[in-house]
Amino acid sequence: MSFKDKRIVVTGVSSGVGQATAVALMNSGAYVIGLDVKAASENANEFILCDLSNPSSIDEAVQQIKQPIDGLANIAGVPGSLPADIVFKVNFLGLRHLTCLLLPKLADKASVVNVASTAGAGWRNRMPLSKQLLTLSDWQQCLQGFQALEMDAVSTYDFTKELVILYTMLVASQQRHRGVRVNSISPGAVCTPILADFYDTMGDELLQSLKKQAGGRDAYPDEIAGAILLMLDSKGFWINGTDVIVDGGAEVLMNLESLATPPRPFN
Repeated sequence: MSFKDKRIVVTGVSSGVGQATAVALMNSGAYVIGLDVKAASENANEFILCDLSNPSSIDEAVQQIKQPIDGLANIAGVPGSLPADIVFKVNFLGLRHLTCLLLPKLADKASVVNVASTAGAGWRNRMPLSKQLLTLSDWQQCLQGFQALEMDAVSTYDFTKELVILYTMLVASQQRHRGVRVNSISPGAVCTPILADFYDTMGDELLQSLKKQAGGRDAYPDEIAGAILLMLDSKGFWINGTDVIVDGGAEVLMNLESLATPPRPFN
């Protein structure tokens, strides 16, 4: 893959998958505009400080981004160990607000990749509720609608990832007329600085069983970055409005349970 002369916005570049994606894109010739709440100028050609929990911060960041943009990778996110409101703001509201503001700056045939999670695999189970929140375009109104649900932070994490998957489909339908593709990827557990939070909030027993099914380890950030680059690549032009699970095959266990054959460990 070559991204020579392509301008790509990447969120969450200070660490983990965001950092790995930004570096991989730069190594492939892209000009990366990195956004994060933590300074990380070394991980991008151009760095802009941005707090995705704050719409004003997002507005200020977008004003600094010149068009045209050839791609957007929404990678930044927080675990369910933080307060529910923060999880909802960063993982869904902030992602949506940033994307809406950047869509007019996207070139025709650009690509957007939103990072969801296998924790959002049950998105079909809450469709009426999700659709209701997706129609609330105002930040504060949507936040209040969420707060009325009184979800705990762990459930909120799952819910935000469900919303990201559905929001991806929605924007894909809105932007198809000019060839802008919008897809999501759903990683399983990844070796990042917040991995321990996921084991604490989602349950060690479940994640250990999924890790075993995937071959005995969690994903490395560059492996998830590779999937993001595949979705950003213009060669994937007919892939649109879909969610790609990137978990080493662990989802097989969730679907087939005892019928699934665990693979032998690999390095």
